[in-house]
Amino acid sequence: MSVQFKILIGILFTVATIVVLVLYGINEDNRMSQYQKNFAGRTIQAGAEYYETYCATCHGEKGEGIVGKGPPLNRTDLLDLKKTPYLKQIGWQGTTPDFIRNTIAAGRPQFSSYYAEENYQQHMPTWSEDFGGPLRPDQVNALTAFIMNWAPGENPPLIALVTPTVGPTPTPIPPEEILKAIPFPMPPSDQIIAEGKDLYTKNCQACHGENRDGKGPGGLGSIKPPRDFTDCTGMAQVSLVLHHDVVVNGLPATGMPAWGKKLSTEEVWKVIMYEREPCKLYTP
Repeated sequence: MSVQFKILIGILFTVATIVVLVLYGINEDNRMSQYQKNFAGRTIQAGAEYYETYCATCHGEKGEGIVGKGPPLNRTDLLDLKKTPYLKQIGWQGTTPDFIRNTIAAGRPQFSSYYAEENYQQHMPTWSEDFGGPLRPDQVNALTAFIMNWAPGENPPLIALVTPTVGPTPTPIPPEEILKAIPFPMPPSDQIIAEGKDLYTKNCQACHGENRDGKGPGGLGSIKPPRDFTDCTGMAQVSLVLHHDVVVNGLPATGMPAWGKKLSTEEVWKVIMYEREPCKLYTP
């Protein structure tokens, strides 16, 4: 076999390889599109199974809600992705999938003020293993995809969308009386900090983050990001009295709930001490 013939064979193989690669590349977009559709379908199917296992007992088999247990999810005010009326009403700045994903992952340590009159028996639990729940992130994403598959929703909202009125201003307590309520010596002991950490993990971590830096998933999309307790410059502007007021009475304009009725006075102070521990700001 002559050298020229070998060169010709090599050129033909090279050209054939290039043609195959070009044809494969031309079809790559269609192939990837079909793959993404198949993956999305499998994700929704998996989400349907998780929903039946974990969610249907409170929110209904078709997301219609169950009286006394959980609100409907398959509803027009939540899943109208163009107008997003529910998200606007509660001041959520993110997307609908973000809201649903974060609610599933972080739960609701406080009952929603939007459904305050429904008298639900239990709080929405934390489902993501990142916050002590049983589900992996991919399972939370699958649940989100399944719920989003109902968009734009079938059921009307249970209650009218109205802007909530601001409640009466609580009677101010003199600062000196607030500080007298601290039930342990200052600075707090390691045991007090440890007990505050436990309370923080159960009630605050979802929004303020595992590292107390304000980066928890429950705070994504909020009008104002949750407080970063590791920012010592910012925390220096937050006195003990102000910190106590925010924890007890909340900040409705930012989505910060009031904890005064859920936590005892001692528990409130333990949480505050743990939140102030990164900057050691224990004095008035």
